[in-house]
Amino acid sequence: MVQFARCNALLSLALDASGKGCRYVAKGASGDDVLKDMGDHLQSVHQVNPTDMKLNIMASTKATRS
Repeated sequence: MVQFARCNALLSLALDASGKGCRYVAKGASGDDVLKDMGDHLQSVHQVNPTDMKLNIMASTKATRS
Protein backbone atom coordinates (compact mmCIF):
# COMPACT_ATOMS: atom_id res chain seq x y z
CA MET A 1 0.00 0.00 0.00
CA VAL A 2 1.41 3.39 -1.00
CA GLN A 3 0.76 6.47 1.09
CA PHE A 4 0.73 9.97 -0.35
CA ALA A 5 0.12 13.65 0.39
CA ARG A 6 -0.52 16.48 -2.08
CA CYS A 7 1.24 19.81 -1.74
CA ASN A 8 -1.85 21.74 -2.85
CA ALA A 9 -3.76 20.18 0.07
CA LEU A 10 -1.27 21.86 2.42
CA LEU A 11 -0.55 25.12 0.60
CA SER A 12 -3.54 25.73 -1.63
CA LEU A 13 -2.17 28.82 -3.41
CA ALA A 14 1.48 27.73 -3.63
CA LEU A 15 3.29 27.98 -6.93
CA ASP A 16 5.84 25.50 -8.25
CA ALA A 17 9.27 26.45 -9.65
CA SER A 18 7.73 27.37 -13.03
CA GLY A 19 5.13 29.70 -11.51
CA LYS A 20 2.13 27.39 -11.93
CA GLY A 21 -0.03 25.94 -9.17
CA CYS A 22 1.98 23.30 -7.33
CA ARG A 23 0.74 19.78 -8.03
CA TYR A 24 3.52 17.88 -6.24
CA VAL A 25 2.58 14.53 -4.68
CA ALA A 26 4.85 13.05 -2.01
CA LYS A 27 4.73 9.24 -1.93
CA GLY A 28 6.13 6.56 0.30
CA ALA A 29 5.66 3.13 1.82
CA SER A 30 4.95 4.65 5.23
CA GLY A 31 3.77 7.90 6.76
CA ASP A 32 7.35 8.69 7.77
CA ASP A 33 8.48 8.34 4.14
CA VAL A 34 5.75 10.74 3.01
CA LEU A 35 6.63 13.16 5.81
CA LYS A 36 10.29 13.25 4.74
CA ASP A 37 9.49 13.54 1.02
CA MET A 38 6.97 16.36 1.54
CA GLY A 39 9.25 18.07 4.05
CA ASP A 40 12.09 18.13 1.53
CA HIS A 41 9.73 19.52 -1.13
CA LEU A 42 8.29 22.23 1.11
CA GLN A 43 11.74 23.38 2.15
CA SER A 44 13.39 23.34 -1.27
CA VAL A 45 10.55 24.68 -3.45
CA HIS A 46 8.42 26.82 -1.12
CA GLN A 47 10.98 27.78 1.57
CA VAL A 48 8.57 26.56 4.26
CA ASN A 49 9.93 25.01 7.44
CA PRO A 50 8.68 21.40 7.38
CA THR A 51 8.75 21.21 11.18
CA ASP A 52 5.94 23.79 11.27
CA MET A 53 3.88 21.65 8.88
CA LYS A 54 4.48 18.19 10.39
CA LEU A 55 0.98 17.72 11.84
CA ASN A 56 -0.65 19.09 8.68
CA ILE A 57 1.35 16.68 6.50
CA MET A 58 0.42 13.76 8.72
CA ALA A 59 -3.26 14.75 8.69
CA SER A 60 -3.39 15.04 4.89
CA THR A 61 -1.57 11.75 4.21
CA LYS A 62 -3.78 9.14 2.59
CA ALA A 63 -3.28 5.54 1.50
CA THR A 64 -4.05 4.05 -1.91
CA ARG A 65 -6.15 0.94 -2.25
CA SER A 66 -4.35 -2.07 -3.65
